Amino acid sequence: MATLSTKAENLKRLPEGNNLALREIRLDDSAQIVAWRNDPVLGKFMTREKLTLTQQEEFFRNYQARVDDYYFIAEFKRSKKPAGSIAIANVDFAAKRGEVARLIVDPGARLFVAEVFDLLFTFAFAELGLSAVVANVQSKNVLSKNLHIRLGFQIDKIAPKAWWNGDDVITFRMSREDYPRLKQAWSALLLDAREE
Repeated sequence: MATLSTKAENLKRLPEGNNLALREIRLDDSAQIVAWRNDPVLGKFMTREKLTLTQQEEFFRNYQARVDDYYFIAEFKRSKKPAGSIAIANVDFAAKRGEVARLIVDPGARLFVAEVFDLLFTFAFAELGLSAVVANVQSKNVLSKNLHIRLGFQIDKIAPKAWWNGDDVITFRMSREDYPRLKQAWSALLLDAREE
């Protein structure tokens, strides 16, 4: 059974890549998250309404009490500048499954999106012991859809008109067994790019 103390223990072992490291989200990240989410390009597929700082701070307080949600900022190791956000949410430890959520990659860090995913997979599979990670992507979100396909996610199912805007939702799946083989295929995307 998951507890807050278990969550705290799991968060002590966060992975680092060549360029990025994951850290748990903090209250002082709220303004950056609001800016990303309200950006007309970055937040286009996330929400119907503009996110306020008060709403994000409330979300953060509620998040802290959740044992099935791990929300991260991916930041550059040298500068500590945020590259984006990502979460593994709705973690079901009995079913050994979790869901990619709240993915936002800063426009200046797009080169590092594969590394953001790699860090999340490392955490989900090695630290949390999950067997599968799923991601729900809107059909019209072509960039995200293509990224998941490029990384080797398999299409698990398609739910017609299941998003708030009437779009179809594609559920992609990455298994712990497939991940090492697929990582080899896109490992060139993880090369040390040496952030400026």
